[in-house]
Amino acid sequence: MSGIVALAVATAYSAYEGRKARKDAERQQERALQQQKADAEAMRTEVARQTAEYSRQSASLEQQAQMAKQQFEAQQLQYAENKLAMEQKAKEVQAAADEERRKAAASEASALKARTRGGRRALLSQERLTPELGVMDTQLGTGMRIQ
Repeated sequence: MSGIVALAVATAYSAYEGRKARKDAERQQERALQQQKADAEAMRTEVARQTAEYSRQSASLEQQAQMAKQQFEAQQLQYAENKLAMEQKAKEVQAAADEERRKAAASEASALKARTRGGRRALLSQERLTPELGVMDTQLGTGMRIQ
């Protein structure tokens, strides 16, 4: 009988140890699940923080890109204005050079014409020193003035 009692005690002790081991396993599994939940929550928080940081960086980069674009457009406008001013100045310089060439050519042509056709004739009057002024109405051909 003592064998049966020992067997019953051993079976009861074995059942007790089995329940105790199962409850310990359940507690460990519950702690592991809670740790997984905490880790997942920490990960979500970290991802949210990183996302917010990336959003701020993206907004900053977007703002920098807009500023760079505006500066580029302003530079393009300034370049166009400068180019237009330079082209206008070049036209003015070209026109002045053409006018100077035309005057020089006309002067040379008139000098050549005077040399070939006019000869060296004497002035009509001593008072008439420059042909542009001509003879004044108050002068006589002999150089005397009418009073």
